[in-house]
Amino acid sequence: MPNDVRSTLARHHLDVGADYVLRSAGLLSSVFDGDIMRGLVFLTALRLSAHAPQDASGERPVRLTAIARSMGLPIETTRRHLLKLQRDGFTLRAAGGGVVAVIPERPDIAEAMAANSANLAGLAATLETFAG
Repeated sequence: MPNDVRSTLARHHLDVGADYVLRSAGLLSSVFDGDIMRGLVFLTALRLSAHAPQDASGERPVRLTAIARSMGLPIETTRRHLLKLQRDGFTLRAAGGGVVAVIPERPDIAEAMAANSANLAGLAATLETFAG
């Protein structure tokens, strides 16, 4: 493949990827009262909990330090975001320590999740168009 075609394809993929990231940032901002970082802390807790071992109650708690380390954030910054997430119903404190991420059943969150699914489908379709 000639360099100019590769360069055009790389620019296209960058543009499509940036569009998806910016749409996602807008969704996070809308759900987390303009605080994208709080949304990222929540998503990190949710992602890490998918791989965490179950505790006695069947939950998959994640340690504050694991979230902070995963994001490269100071522990106190992470703690501040987690306290706000707990206040807003996005996390629960686990009995043995750690936090459990939960997705509250709210119309704005359902709309954001549907919009994100549509954005992902659009991203996949656009990339597939240029993959072949």
